[in-house]
Amino acid sequence: MTTTLVLGATGNTGQPLVEQLLRKNHKVRIIVRSPHKLSAEILENPNAKIIEAAILDLSDAEMATHVEGCDAVVSCLGHNLDFNGMFGNPRNLCTDAVRRLCMAIRKNNASKPTKFILMNTVGVPNPNIDAQRRWFERLLLTILRYTIPPHRDNETAAEHLHQVVGIKNKHIEWCAVRPDTLINAEVSPYEISASPSTGIFTGRPTTRSNVAHFMIELIEKPKLWNKWKFQMPVIMNANESV
Repeated sequence: MTTTLVLGATGNTGQPLVEQLLRKNHKVRIIVRSPHKLSAEILENPNAKIIEAAILDLSDAEMATHVEGCDAVVSCLGHNLDFNGMFGNPRNLCTDAVRRLCMAIRKNNASKPTKFILMNTVGVPNPNIDAQRRWFERLLLTILRYTIPPHRDNETAAEHLHQVVGIKNKHIEWCAVRPDTLINAEVSPYEISASPSTGIFTGRPTTRSNVAHFMIELIEKPKLWNKWKFQMPVIMNANESV
C-alpha cells in the first residue's frame, strides 16, 4: 500500500485525486487549510490523514515529518481566479511549496527516491522540447509571464524541478503534468504527449478527473513512471466533446 502526500486537496483537481487514491486503498496525507471543504468521502475514510495547516506556514522540521515515509508527493496547488488570488499574496505559492517540499524530501535521506508530481499547465514551456508556437502565441505567453503572477509562478515551479532538482537527484524523481483547458467531468479516454499538439486558442479540454487518473497511474505503474519521469507530459481528452 502506497502513501501519498497531496497538496491542494480542496481544489477541483486535488479533491478527485484524493478520492480516487482512497478508492484504490492508498494511504493519503493531506495538508489543507480548510478541512471542512473536503468531501465526506475523504473526511470519513480511515486511510486519509488530514493535517490542518497552510503549507508555507509549516516549519522545515514539520515539513520533513509530513513527507517522511511517502512514496509520492503530489502538488495540485493553484491560485484562485479572483483579483486577490491573481495579484495578492502568496504570489509564489506553487514555487515555494515545490522548493520546500523538495528540501524536506532530501533532508529525510530516504533509501529510495520519492516521486514528485507537479500539476502545471500547457502554457508553461518544456525546456527540453522546442514546441512549435506561432509568433502571436509566443507573444501572449511572454505578456502573461510579466503581467499575471500565477503564470510566472507555474513557470518557476517547473523550472525548480528541471534546473535545481534535475535528473540525477538520488532522493527525488519528478514529473510535471501539463493539462490543457480544465473542465469538470468523469474519467474518460485521454491522450498523453510530450509536447502540445494544438495551439493556445485551439486546445482540447482536459477533464480534471483525467488528470487525477493519470497522476495515479504514474504513482502505481513503474513502467509508465519510467517513461515520463523528468518530463513534462501534456494531457488532453481524447474526445473533444467530453
